Formats: sequence, structure tokens, C-alpha cells
Amino acid sequence: MAEIINPYADEGPESKHITLRARSGQEVSADYTLEDRRGRQSAAEYLFHLYSTIKQKMDEPVLDTEAPPPDDQGAMQRMILYVAGAHDTMFGTFNARSEMPEDERNEFVEIFLLACATVIEGQRILIDLQRGLISGEAA
Repeated sequence: MAEIINPYADEGPESKHITLRARSGQEVSADYTLEDRRGRQSAAEYLFHLYSTIKQKMDEPVLDTEAPPPDDQGAMQRMILYVAGAHDTMFGTFNARSEMPEDERNEFVEIFLLACATVIEGQRILIDLQRGLISGEAA
């Protein structure tokens, strides 16, 4: 009889705190508990969709045709910084006085931060648009 191997079997829930600091210095943050790592590929694909859509709207070439693997932390961070930077510049998405309707803004911020928390390693994550870097520290 063949044994089914579950790569997520020994994983438990993982608590994460994520903060995004806009260029203005304003911050948005959220706390999430991820049940396992199964959502990482979907989160990477969502971030890639945002990334490629923005690049297309800006008439920039999109060289990749599919999302990089979520384990490629460098690629994930570059996409996240690009998307967050574009949203911060074009719409002020991460500022209290955004041009976006409040419900739309809140929904985007929640989903975007969840996707970022899902693909970035670490329990305390900072996306700092002022310095153009992402850090993910253990708790």
C-alpha cells in the first residue's frame, strides 16, 4: 500500500505581524495567524498578478509569464516593493487620506498585507517604502 505524504503534516499555525510604512511615514499593520503554508503559491500568484497588471498599465515590459516560487524571497520582495510603491505613489493607498474610496482601500490593504505575510518569511515583517526594503524577523 502506498503511503500518502503530506508535506504540511508537521506544521502548526504561524502568527505574523506585518507593518507597511508608506513614504509619508504613515503605517498600516495587521496581525494574521496562518494555519499552514499551503496558501503561499496562491499568494505569490496574486502578488504577481498585481505586479504584472501595474507594469502593463505603465507600458513597462513584463518579462515573466508566471509567478516566481514563493521560496524566492528576493523576487517576492521586489514584486511587493514595486506594487506597494506604485499604489503609494498613484493612490496614496497606505495613507489615511487616500484617494481611493475607504471600503475599497481597506479591502485592498487587508488582502495585500495578508498575501505579503503569507510569502515573506518571519513573524514580524516590515515593508518600509521610505527605505525600499523588507525585513522579516523571528518573533
